[in-house]
Amino acid sequence: MKGKKQPKKAEYTQNQKLSATEQALMEKESSATEQALMEKDSSVTEQALMEKDCVPLSEAGFKRWMIRNFWELKELVLTQCKETKNLEKRFKEMLKRVDNIERNTNELMELKNTTRELSEICTSLNSRMDQAEERVSEVEDKLNETKRQDKNREKRIKRNEQSLQAIWDYVKRPNIRLIGVPECDGENEFKLENTLQDIIQENFPNLAKQDVIQPQAIQRTPQKCSSRRPTPTHIIIRFTKIEMKEKILRAAREKDQVTHKGKPIRLTADLSTETLQARREWGPIFNILNQQNFQPERKIKLPIKVSLLGLQQISQRKPYKLEESGGQYSIYLINRTFSPEFHILPI
Repeated sequence: MKGKKQPKKAEYTQNQKLSATEQALMEKESSATEQALMEKDSSVTEQALMEKDCVPLSEAGFKRWMIRNFWELKELVLTQCKETKNLEKRFKEMLKRVDNIERNTNELMELKNTTRELSEICTSLNSRMDQAEERVSEVEDKLNETKRQDKNREKRIKRNEQSLQAIWDYVKRPNIRLIGVPECDGENEFKLENTLQDIIQENFPNLAKQDVIQPQAIQRTPQKCSSRRPTPTHIIIRFTKIEMKEKILRAAREKDQVTHKGKPIRLTADLSTETLQARREWGPIFNILNQQNFQPERKIKLPIKVSLLGLQQISQRKPYKLEESGGQYSIYLINRTFSPEFHILPI
């Protein structure tokens, strides 16, 4: 649009200069015409006086008078020719100016139409932008709602997993897991029970004398034996009472190493995968507490609910202290602005 406006402005300035030149020429021609008319009037007046006075002219005077009038007439004709040429030139210039004005008018009309079309296009684009913004706002609202629903769904899933873990741990509370006991052909529940009695007689003779250890159920997991498996499967033992399981585990902790026919085996509580993972995560913390000879007033039992920040760096951040408030144990790092970091909630 700007490229069209600049030639129009230059053309308009040129037209103004031409009109000023034409005006000066017209003034000059009008003054020359007035002077010629005055001379003509004087000659006519002189001729009229001569006719009125009837002054007789000689032949020489008549010739002079004819020559003078001829030259005056010639000058007048030449002047009229010049004026006619000037008028023709001016007329052509006026025609050019009229053509330019018509062309400029047409261009202005086209420009006006183009401006109207652009205005309509801008209005349409603005309306589309408003519609797009409304759609984006709706999509953002839906996205936020979806995120909120996903967050609530994750909370429900986590809560259900925790509930399932708690139920599974409760179901497994009377269980003990034997790890590392060799497998044999034709093994059944009776042979596994005899193996358990042999382990108790070998490692906990006092416990065998005090109580009759009778398991409710005993089996290997998985039950199917495989020759490709490098290690023997675990033995799961379920007791009728939780107290019997705790006595055996306490005796195993006091003995430090449990053996079967002279070979070391492991005897642990049968817990869910999540609880075992929590125990592994808390291993470094309890190691540090043991290194500092920390003796809590209250024994912490697993499973526990854990809220941790920076567990991997716990061994690098000293000193620390453990406090209890309302049944909740908290490990504080002294001289740290972000303490407390660790909270233990006994179940």
